[in-house]
Amino acid sequence: MESFIRIYGVDKKICDRLIKYHKLNTEYKKELITSFSKDIKESVDVEFYNSSKDKTILDFFEILSANISKYLTEFQIKYPVITEFTNLIQHYPKNGGFKIYHYENGSFSTSHIKFVYMLYLNDVKDGGTHFKYQDITLEAKKGNLVIWPADFTHTHKGVISKTKEKYIVTGWFRMRQLP
Repeated sequence: MESFIRIYGVDKKICDRLIKYHKLNTEYKKELITSFSKDIKESVDVEFYNSSKDKTILDFFEILSANISKYLTEFQIKYPVITEFTNLIQHYPKNGGFKIYHYENGSFSTSHIKFVYMLYLNDVKDGGTHFKYQDITLEAKKGNLVIWPADFTHTHKGVISKTKEKYIVTGWFRMRQLP
């Protein structure tokens, strides 16, 4: 059965630049950016925005745009998409992560989200992402950009590493209104 999960390769240099952006950022850094407890999600998140002028973020958006275009073309999806206003670079410490199953458009405020993206920024052999209904576990491999549908069909959670910290970039796509 088709999983609708796709993995695209990204130059590892952009991964290093995004980790550096996370480490140096003070303006948009938030511990536990969500209202969840550490039993649900434990991370330090840095927000970045579609309107950013930062070279690293602009380079990442260019790569992301090329890969979502491949995804949409493969599945013959005709409507244009754009990333949500807020995107995240997340740092999960050892034993940290998004620990419960969830999906991305599971509330009224997120019901417009159509697709999810996630870029693993470092290798974590005992960490990754598990998709419940596809029974697929992805290992966190530096440079793997994953795109999948945001619906309940793609309920997932983090694979929590007891030995390594993990960095990812994540965000969401919504339909773009045409002029």
